[in-house]
Amino acid sequence: MSTAKKVGFFNQVSTQITIILFLAFAVVIAVVFYIVEKEGYEKIRLESEKLIVQTGNATVDSISTDIERVSRSALSLQKSAQTLPVEENILQASLNNAFNKDDYGILGSGGIWPDVGALGDDVATHPFLMVRQNGNYQPILTDPNPNNPYFQEGWFGAVKMVKPDECLWQHVRPSQAKGELAMSCGLAIERDDAFWGASTVNFTLTQLQDNIVKLNERIGSGYMLLLDNSNKVISSSNPERLSYIDEATGAPLTLQQVVNSDAAWQPIFDFLDSKRAETIQNVKPRISPTAQQVITSLDQAYGNDPDDGYFMVNYAAYLDSKENQKNNLGSRLLQNFDLVDDAYYQGSQAYVFEIPETYWKLIVVQPNSEIDAIADVLSNNLIKWIGLALLITAALIYFMLTFLAFKPLKETTDKISQAENLIDDKQYNKLSEVKFSKGRNEIGLVNGSINDLLNRIQSNEGKLANINQQLEIKVEERTAELQDTLKELKNSQLQLIRSEKMATLGQMVAGVAHEVNTPLSYVQNNLEIIGQLTEQYEELIELVQGLKGIKSDAASDGKIDKLLADIVRASDEIQEDDLSAELKELIKDSLFGVEQITEMVLNLRNFARLDESKVKTIDVRECIEASLKIAGNSIRHQEIITDFAPTPEVKCSPSQINQVLVNLLNNASQAMGEKPDGKIEVRTRADDSNVYIDVIDNGKGMSPDVLGQIFEPFFTTKAAGEGTGLGMAISQQIMEQHNGDIKAVSTEGVGSTFTLTLPINNDLTEKSLAA
Repeated sequence: MSTAKKVGFFNQVSTQITIILFLAFAVVIAVVFYIVEKEGYEKIRLESEKLIVQTGNATVDSISTDIERVSRSALSLQKSAQTLPVEENILQASLNNAFNKDDYGILGSGGIWPDVGALGDDVATHPFLMVRQNGNYQPILTDPNPNNPYFQEGWFGAVKMVKPDECLWQHVRPSQAKGELAMSCGLAIERDDAFWGASTVNFTLTQLQDNIVKLNERIGSGYMLLLDNSNKVISSSNPERLSYIDEATGAPLTLQQVVNSDAAWQPIFDFLDSKRAETIQNVKPRISPTAQQVITSLDQAYGNDPDDGYFMVNYAAYLDSKENQKNNLGSRLLQNFDLVDDAYYQGSQAYVFEIPETYWKLIVVQPNSEIDAIADVLSNNLIKWIGLALLITAALIYFMLTFLAFKPLKETTDKISQAENLIDDKQYNKLSEVKFSKGRNEIGLVNGSINDLLNRIQSNEGKLANINQQLEIKVEERTAELQDTLKELKNSQLQLIRSEKMATLGQMVAGVAHEVNTPLSYVQNNLEIIGQLTEQYEELIELVQGLKGIKSDAASDGKIDKLLADIVRASDEIQEDDLSAELKELIKDSLFGVEQITEMVLNLRNFARLDESKVKTIDVRECIEASLKIAGNSIRHQEIITDFAPTPEVKCSPSQINQVLVNLLNNASQAMGEKPDGKIEVRTRADDSNVYIDVIDNGKGMSPDVLGQIFEPFFTTKAAGEGTGLGMAISQQIMEQHNGDIKAVSTEGVGSTFTLTLPINNDLTEKSLAA
């Protein structure tokens, strides 16, 4: 009986899904955090900067609106003076329509300034003025400065010369009220197509100052500075911190004085100077030299440096006013600057805007800490709420999975374990007691299928037991048959290799016979010559024997002398012919021929021997030289080139390696055909792991299709009856049994290269070759 299986805590599906959910939501939170920090933070920062730009544009629009109201009042005076009868009471009464009490915050003094003689030859020239006093406007009928009549002042001369039909603005200067600045808009009055006078309205900047303070409150931090065309500060959103009016003179201070020569502002100073110079450069070609002279004299009259071109820039604004009114819908931001370590915030952003009607400049400064704080708050809130939403989502998913999946799944797991124990104990009759709860979801469907399965197990287990028993018997029978078949297959395989070797050997019989016959004929000839040479020795021996037979007969002294003379003659002939040396040389040559025959027979026997699994440690050069001799007749018409690089000895079956090499040499020779310059090259080389034998020919080569099939059994390109198609397949098998390899590279029409690879450290055994 098997023990009840219990799933470990970390192997439970609920635990694993919980961990997966936790990791998934952790990754999501990390990704969200990364996106917010790396991209969202920067976008939030950009949005904060957009808010600053929007506030700056709103401030510019507010200033433009105030300028437009002043311009409307000046145009109203101009229209009245050009259309009404030239009567003092009528002209004075027309001022009431131009100076509305609703505009008290921005309209200061102003009026109509007739030219000399414009009121008549018998009437003294004087202005028609309205002055802001005690919350209302009061008329004045006298020249404010009788010692220097207005028609002799430079500003009047400029209006008279330029004849502007839009506001030609003058310098910002202190007004009658202490600490209050104002600037004047001047228009030319023409009657009967001739200059009659000028109309002016002073733009009091007090309300403008209040508007800038209120608009800056939208941002919540930082400050704004409004500059005129000489880079003087004419308004500040934080006058307590950035005082912009000279206490002694009431005149506006320069931007450099206001920011206390802060080095961080130097790029802004340079930008404003270049912008003013660019405006002057663009406007000069558009006006006459006379007009330039008058405008320069105005700068000199007001105590400014003529090179600053204050009135020149004002004149450019006048010339471009109509064009600027057409393009007043876009952003007026000129450029923004990064104020590194500025004196006020130790790091802030400055945004420079342009007032189109006057070419004034509005500078909005926002500390980096405030911009970063806004981005930090938004990003932190975003991360917090996204994280909370993800955690709530994870909790809901977990609880839903628990009731819909985990709990039913656990019940199913317990029932399966119970059924498994009953099956292990072969208590199939009790499987009916194990019932799985059905339902409409996937788990319920699975439970229903398990119920059906258990019923089938219960009813079919007996049949399955019988079938298993029969199958076991059949498996044993089949196993025995397969073992016998495998044994026969191995024997057939060995016989096939031997048959291929014998077929190769049979092909070489004629060549071997020729190789044996040559030294054999040589030995035969030598022996015939030796037989002829021995006749002289036989003659000498007969003479000596004759001398021996008659040496006791005294009467035969004459015969003895004759025999001695013949013996001396025969000996001299033998000595003269040097028969001993010749016999020795012939015997030596004959022995060499016999050795050649013996070596050839030995090579043939080694090639054809049946103990082909015998393993030896040899130099592959020996196998190559033996194979070249065995295949000598087949390759006798080709040039044989050998290049034996030093190689370590390897463990192999020399007989089998010879069989592979002879097969490759025969194939190379056959690939040559009748090619007159046929060449076979055999090389050896080695690296740290293997010894390589390359057999290279310059024959006809093989196509890719043929090359891909050469190692397949029974594949051959030879005519029927000329080859078995097993040579290369057996060669590949032999190399694989040696834990080596055989590779072929061929180019059709160029030749082929076969490479044998034999491992140096080879654990080859005779048993492994026989397997």
